[in-house]
Amino acid sequence: MSKHIGLRKPIQMELVGGKPARQRAWEQIRIHKERFQIYTIARRAEADDETVKTYLQCLEKGGYVVKLTDKRFDQADYQLIRDTGIEAPRLTRDGQPVTQGLGQEAMWRCLRMLGPLDARQLVGHVVSSGIDLKESTARRYLKALKKAGYLQMVHPCDRHRGKLEVLQLIPRMDSGPRPPQIQRVGVVYDPNWNKVMHADEPEEML
Repeated sequence: MSKHIGLRKPIQMELVGGKPARQRAWEQIRIHKERFQIYTIARRAEADDETVKTYLQCLEKGGYVVKLTDKRFDQADYQLIRDTGIEAPRLTRDGQPVTQGLGQEAMWRCLRMLGPLDARQLVGHVVSSGIDLKESTARRYLKALKKAGYLQMVHPCDRHRGKLEVLQLIPRMDSGPRPPQIQRVGVVYDPNWNKVMHADEPEEML
């Protein structure tokens, strides 16, 4: 049994070459799509066995992979039957598409298209497109993008007048259509550039 089973790495270690573990696992699954095992994918993706096992369970429940052999999960052979492209499917534990990132996608689209915005204006545009979004979520996203160097201030916050900080996407930081992902422990990963753009220092995480 692999000594990696049951271990979970912090996000900085899960991101290899700028890619999250699930993305690396998915790429290896596509390469070995006809027949593969957890151990093979984990080693080639430089991911721990438990992460790959959990993701395979999601993929199996979602109808992306099937078992080829009647063995215990970590010893079974699998086959990819639904290849949706290079980007790893984002799935819940029961195999359903993750909807959590829709807000980030909508916010990023607005920042790319609409010019200077504050968090309140950003929420208004996103909600008008039919996606629920809290102002606190928009503030956190804008703060993270600003720290990562994507946004520049156009107008400062004026608490006395009830005005929020107005921010604008820096043209050279418009990396593409996929939104920079705000991951746990203050990591900003850009899937367009396949790169970690910012990670909080340890003291910032306390």
